[in-house]
Amino acid sequence: MNIAVIGAGSWGTALTSVLSQKQKVSWWIRSNKNLEHIKKFKRNPSYLTNLTLNTNNITFFNNIDDVLKINDLIIVAIPSEFLFSTFLNKGPLLNNKIILSATKGVIPERLITPHSFFASINNNNNYGVISGPCHAEEIALEKQSYLTISFESLTHVEYLKNIFKSKFLQISMSSDVVGAEYAAIIKNIYAILTGVCSGLGYGDNFIAVLITSSANELNNLLMILDAKNRTITKAAYLGDLLVTCYSAHSRNRSLGFLIGKGLPLPKALSQTKMVAEGYHACASIYKILTNLKRNYDAPILNCAYNIMHLGKDPQTEITTLTPLIS
Repeated sequence: MNIAVIGAGSWGTALTSVLSQKQKVSWWIRSNKNLEHIKKFKRNPSYLTNLTLNTNNITFFNNIDDVLKINDLIIVAIPSEFLFSTFLNKGPLLNNKIILSATKGVIPERLITPHSFFASINNNNNYGVISGPCHAEEIALEKQSYLTISFESLTHVEYLKNIFKSKFLQISMSSDVVGAEYAAIIKNIYAILTGVCSGLGYGDNFIAVLITSSANELNNLLMILDAKNRTITKAAYLGDLLVTCYSAHSRNRSLGFLIGKGLPLPKALSQTKMVAEGYHACASIYKILTNLKRNYDAPILNCAYNIMHLGKDPQTEITTLTPLIS
């Protein structure tokens, strides 16, 4: 199977590094300047800069049409806010393709998940989701890590497990595509709020309760958005939530920390080097719940929305939230 990775951020770089250890990979990179730098120096100048890439197994592309035409497995690793512009009118090129999404956000132009977006532009493809708990930075350091691949079809399960598996990367499989995708989106929102609390000076005791309550709220929201029996304590749900809320690598937690420290939101966003998906996701999920008339089920998410999108005082909002979690 011919494999392509779309995107050269931290996730795209890490996944390309893993895949190119064992097989040939086509890599689409938006910036031609970065593309040429990687070809020459075997390193991404913008993300995971200490990671040396096996460029002998990588074919570089700057034209997305060219890379979509010749590959069977398309691994998408670009921020959700760029999915619409990148793939609009590319539907015919995705016919009969396997799409594996590492994108963790909502398409703001249409208020839908990547799963729904790709189905809307071509419903004749096989879609799956890559989720954690896994930070690209630790893959680059070859630290023991875990990926969950959610895929409705069992046809390609063993193949997908084998192409990603390495001495430091364990792969779990799931059939909960929609639930895993929503969980990967929503946990970023909770991570921002965790960072806000840390920036405000709240201690480990409070933050542990906040994350526990966030896990319970996540479970409730997944049932609202995609009613299905699932075990929330599995790695793709609770594990991914925990690592995103606690890790120093978490861009969403870092954004929240700056907000909690009193930095105005525009400055906080500008100082977060990588896209914090939770910021846009918060507005989108809030609107989805509003349309469903189910906002009352999400006091923690509502708190994050009030702080980030209504400009309300973080300390006042957290104080109001405190009696609602336990």
